[in-house]
Amino acid sequence: MDYRLFDADNHYYEVEDAFTRYGDDEVKRFVRWVSEGKRRHILFGNVMQTLVPNPTFNPITKPGAFHARLKELESGGGERGSTAVGMNDKSRYGVLEQLPAHYQERDSRLKVMDEQGLEGAFLFPTLGVGVEGLNAGNVRMTYKAFRAFNQWVEEDWGFAYQDRLYSAPAIPVLDPVEAAKELELVLSRGARIVVLRPGPANGRSPADPVWDPFWSLLNDSGVPAAYHTYGGGDAYDDAFRMLWQRHGQGDPAYEGNLRYSLFAGDRPMIDTAVALVLGNVFGRFPRLRVMSIELGAAWVPYVLHTLDHAGGIVDRHIRAFGEVVEELPSEVFKRHFWVAPFPEEDIAALAGLIGVDHVLFGSDFPHAEGTEQPADFARYLDRLDPADGKKIMRDNALALLRPPTF
Repeated sequence: MDYRLFDADNHYYEVEDAFTRYGDDEVKRFVRWVSEGKRRHILFGNVMQTLVPNPTFNPITKPGAFHARLKELESGGGERGSTAVGMNDKSRYGVLEQLPAHYQERDSRLKVMDEQGLEGAFLFPTLGVGVEGLNAGNVRMTYKAFRAFNQWVEEDWGFAYQDRLYSAPAIPVLDPVEAAKELELVLSRGARIVVLRPGPANGRSPADPVWDPFWSLLNDSGVPAAYHTYGGGDAYDDAFRMLWQRHGQGDPAYEGNLRYSLFAGDRPMIDTAVALVLGNVFGRFPRLRVMSIELGAAWVPYVLHTLDHAGGIVDRHIRAFGEVVEELPSEVFKRHFWVAPFPEEDIAALAGLIGVDHVLFGSDFPHAEGTEQPADFARYLDRLDPADGKKIMRDNALALLRPPTF
């Protein structure tokens, strides 16, 4: 390739004081490290974070350790289940390494990006995307903890460091007033993207007009919102227990698979996309842009179908909060959403569905589920014209850093 790349899904590994360095004494009592033998865990309130098995990140899995296996499974090959080679012991995580400096230091990361051919990247949390739902009933402390976390993000990584690293402050979607306050603050500090948890907004639709001040800030600023996969406990767990385990638990293996298949995976982004479009958020805020990051693309065809079949079996009348959605809902989606597919998915098919200009390259580096190196993603674009490949690998993400053109 004769151009440098822009990765829409890069990650850092948080340092141990990421949530406490800028927190007051109350935050430091709320966020605590505890030891269990040789292992260390982090608590938020009295709830242990479980998304990251080793929140110290040292040692750590090498980038792309799972990629070949995921590609094999997606194509229908490979042995499945606990008898599969390397899937029933410690080797499932690949060869561990001592934590490299560039996973936690921005200048070291820029040097590695030069070697990788990366012009820039959107940076997302690792630990930080599994925390918001742990204490949904304690809204005040959750926002205080994330206020401290976002100060750390700005300090250690920068919201637009050297116009190459664009770190996303994380804003809980638990309370519309507190969320708008935090958004206003990070925008004033130069945030170029923000990251949100997909799914319901703590018992409300994200399209409810109480959230309009929040969306208005993004609309007016031109800053896009990135919905990123979420791995912590949340209301989906409560819903599963109420609907499927009301009479007690049965087979843990079966119910674990059922919970993931019904209430994790694609479900949160499906819910979010349908709620925003049918709620006419984009009619009220026509400059708003939304990214789907590390959520794949398998859900997109279903959403397009669902949107265009809403509003009654015969009349298809879309009305929300006193307004009518006159445009075909799928066209609203195609104008306002950008999707980062998994590399093992059919990227050319996604481009045909929503337009190549709305497909993003995301490597998930340095996580085990992504590609070993960011540029490896390009090998899965062989069915696309080189000019379209360049849009996915660079131009589309860069365009999201500029004011919207619609």
